[in-house]
Amino acid sequence: MSIAAPLKDGLRTMLYRCGALGAWHRSRNRRALTVLMFHRVLPADDPAFALAEREFTFTLGGFRRTLDFVQRHYSVVSLGDLQAACQKQRPLPPNPMLITFDDGWRDTLTHAAPELARRGLPAVLFLASDVVALDSPRWWQDALVAALEEPGASARLCAAAGWTETPQGSVSQALAAHLGAMPEAERCTWLEQHAPGVLGQVAERQMVTLGELKALEAGRLAIGGHGHTHSPLTLSPDPEAELQASQHMLGELNQPVRSMSFPHGAWSGELAAAARKSGFEWIFTSDAVLADISRWPNPLPALGRIHVPENAWTCRAGDIDPARLATFLFFRPLQSY
Repeated sequence: MSIAAPLKDGLRTMLYRCGALGAWHRSRNRRALTVLMFHRVLPADDPAFALAEREFTFTLGGFRRTLDFVQRHYSVVSLGDLQAACQKQRPLPPNPMLITFDDGWRDTLTHAAPELARRGLPAVLFLASDVVALDSPRWWQDALVAALEEPGASARLCAAAGWTETPQGSVSQALAAHLGAMPEAERCTWLEQHAPGVLGQVAERQMVTLGELKALEAGRLAIGGHGHTHSPLTLSPDPEAELQASQHMLGELNQPVRSMSFPHGAWSGELAAAARKSGFEWIFTSDAVLADISRWPNPLPALGRIHVPENAWTCRAGDIDPARLATFLFFRPLQSY
């Protein structure tokens, strides 16, 4: 490690502890909406944690420390608050933040939601609507990610998909689109044939059920769309069907404000327009930018979100570090309209 790294870290810590970073953030981001993106939250000693994709999984302790930071520096708002501000019914508070979760993991309800409820914080769950009816305990996309971690798996699974050449861009996204077009039973058969054992690594159901979502206390956790099969819409043979299936699920769950985020963060202006045409009022990407709320363009643009990892960018000595989290979040560029 060069001597510059500890000096930089020491300076960051000093600026945070003396309040300089916080003061700068309160001024610069006073009228900027920050949207956080989480996926999974699990206790570190939970057996499921060992199998979870680490890049997208927070320990429960790390999640709590992140929420401590959030409550110190932001005003957490709901989707309804955004809607009211957009309709000029009431303004947003200074330094607003929206907390979101992707996919529909059951641990969002069992671990993240109770912690949010204890603090009185709202959030949005962007649901891949297909997951509520899956028969397999393990989500097929989680199994695909695990399969791709094996040496040589990328080329082998591409060949199994019938591709003579490796697809351009993300192999994981291409395979997700390939499997997403299959019925669930066919997906599971394909995975068992070409990645034996991955589905059976998980015995307890990973994803939420429709009954669990219907039993949620009204208002605290809003549900938004995240496609139907969680295939990247840029590769989907029928993105409109994905959007409509998602809308149908939100109607079944009586969601008054229609919102969605793009699966895999894969989007285009044409897809955003299609999503708006299908009835989504609030559309979110995975572009790590802040939204200027001093004015709301009409129509609203697709708004960015910041994926927060629990790694060296946000942690020191293995724990969430407020100074590192501050520099990770406060300096994000403002989205241009």
